[in-house]
Amino acid sequence: MKQYDAIAVHFGELWLKGGNRGAFISILRSNMEAALAGEKYELVNSRDRFMLRLKKGSDIKGMTGRLSRVFGISWFAPVVTCEEDAGSIIESSKALLAKSDRVRIEVERSDKSFKPDSQGLVSRFIRDSESLGFGLDSKAEKVLRIHITKDTCYMYTDRVRGAGGLPVGSAGKGVVLLSGGIDSPVAAYYAMKRGVKPIYLHIHGFQKNVEASASKMGDIVGKLSGYSGPAAAYYAPGHIFLSAAMPSKRYELVLFKRFAYRLAERVAAEEGADTIITGESLGQVASQTAKNLTASGAGIRTAILRPLIGFDKQEIIDKALEIGTYGLSVKPYRDVCSINAKSPELSATAEALDRMWDRCGMDEALERTFAASSKVVEA
Repeated sequence: MKQYDAIAVHFGELWLKGGNRGAFISILRSNMEAALAGEKYELVNSRDRFMLRLKKGSDIKGMTGRLSRVFGISWFAPVVTCEEDAGSIIESSKALLAKSDRVRIEVERSDKSFKPDSQGLVSRFIRDSESLGFGLDSKAEKVLRIHITKDTCYMYTDRVRGAGGLPVGSAGKGVVLLSGGIDSPVAAYYAMKRGVKPIYLHIHGFQKNVEASASKMGDIVGKLSGYSGPAAAYYAPGHIFLSAAMPSKRYELVLFKRFAYRLAERVAAEEGADTIITGESLGQVASQTAKNLTASGAGIRTAILRPLIGFDKQEIIDKALEIGTYGLSVKPYRDVCSINAKSPELSATAEALDRMWDRCGMDEALERTFAASSKVVEA
């Protein structure tokens, strides 16, 4: 059978971007090139797709694995290319398929000047059916898809669904409040899918920041970086907050939520980020009631995105398993945000939280925590 000589990469949603389409496609191209660093290919940009022309030594399996994690790709397929005439198409199909294959043929002819037309090409296949070396069956599950364009002709039998969404970076930067649990890595994934370039912030319980980056948290950031490329992560000590928050009693959970938001806002200002992303799901824990989310977010001027707000826990777990973060998230870890408060406040008001914030000296604690944080770039 003939070796594939290219990979056709199609982008779907980017065609909705009007005058900004070129910018989105340019970002996607850059992201693909970063993801495929070290691979051997030539990238050709066409109207509605990229064509990756393979070179000697190309690792097609490795390339398809990397492409599957690039947001902005609708689908892609290893293909065989050929001359733009009926005879070459039929001959190439013989090399692509085995004797035992039974296929139906679908033709997409964007080049309307090509003759014969789509039905005429199918008729040519039927006429030559005895010499094809494979069977034709209009009801077969396997499909030989033939695309005829102005610049090339390519065919394939299997295509891979892409990650979809928008290219990472096309929606600016966002600070992801990353805990050691299951939810926030999944929220980061969905934010990246809508084009956000992540900057991670983790408030930890270690003595030193380097211990946090060397823990499972660095592994989680590394796993997520497979979808975004290298990403910055801020590691901030949690002991300053915990010491200051001792008088807060039942408000400690919601006070920590506000503290995390405001620290994220400081990081956002430092990094030029436009949003804060959290793994909150409405009502899942005490700090995530509607009233507590309102109170803790009062005064935050940076937009807070909550991709999982309507998800139940099993939906989040299923996605974590799919993207590969679940096994890391469930490893034992003492997370600062898993504060065990007796009878936590479920209906805090912004005014009550303001008073508790001032009483605990949280402005000073925030400045000290930000000053003591460390930035690490995880590949």
